[in-house]
Amino acid sequence: MQENHNSKYSNIVLIILLLVGFLFIAVNMTPPIKLIKNFVYYAAYHNVNAANQIFQSAGNFAGNIKSIVYVSQENNFYKQKNQELIDKLRNYEAMCAQYNELIHLLDIAKMKKTKSVFARVSVREPGEWYQWLIIDKGLNHNLYNELPVVVPGPDGTLMALGRIVETYKNSAKVALITNALSAVPAKIKNKKIDCLAEGSNSGLIKITYLPLQADIEVGDVIVTSPLSSVFSEGIYIGVVTSVATQPALDFQTATAEVMFDSDSLYEVIVLVPEEEETE
Repeated sequence: MQENHNSKYSNIVLIILLLVGFLFIAVNMTPPIKLIKNFVYYAAYHNVNAANQIFQSAGNFAGNIKSIVYVSQENNFYKQKNQELIDKLRNYEAMCAQYNELIHLLDIAKMKKTKSVFARVSVREPGEWYQWLIIDKGLNHNLYNELPVVVPGPDGTLMALGRIVETYKNSAKVALITNALSAVPAKIKNKKIDCLAEGSNSGLIKITYLPLQADIEVGDVIVTSPLSSVFSEGIYIGVVTSVATQPALDFQTATAEVMFDSDSLYEVIVLVPEEEETE
């Protein structure tokens, strides 16, 4: 009776093993499946060969896991290196742009008896775009009120931007020539015609106090006059865009467009008088 029971148990185990075997074959006998199969086989028939198969399968499976982990770590390492190279490339491109810009600024002819202090625009209020701005240089850089501020032109000329009206430790406030409160003594380039360039809180400036008989026309260039107490003579202000047909009192008036590009105003130059050497 006991023998029949054991025989019946063995047949059931055999059928289970056959089903599991077919299942292993169906899934291409991958290492994890082989390991499970060997465990099942060892649980049914305890022998040295089954134990060896288990250890061999476990070793192969562990090796595969180790390879996967190693490849994953290597992939993460190269991703990190690739990101570092991308960041370095971006920094290199930014440095190249700043270098080229500095080369352009250094090519500008230096005005006599002045030194140039280069500064970046740090604050600009959208609502006061043509009135004032803040630069990142101040008292610590030997700046003070009423110093002229200019921007470089495409051909190396200097264009009037404004003057410093407030100075702090590491910053300064610049009132632009387009500010409605600004009035710069000016003249028509290559013509003996004096005038006044007044701001209007826009990209246009009013040219006032032109003599009635003055020969002024669209396209004339407005530059600073030697009468200016802030700017040196000959700094570009703007270009005449229209001339009023009706004189105002005893003078003509005109409108000029400023030469600096307000939308790309990022760097400026403060002209600081050099101290004269005493004998």
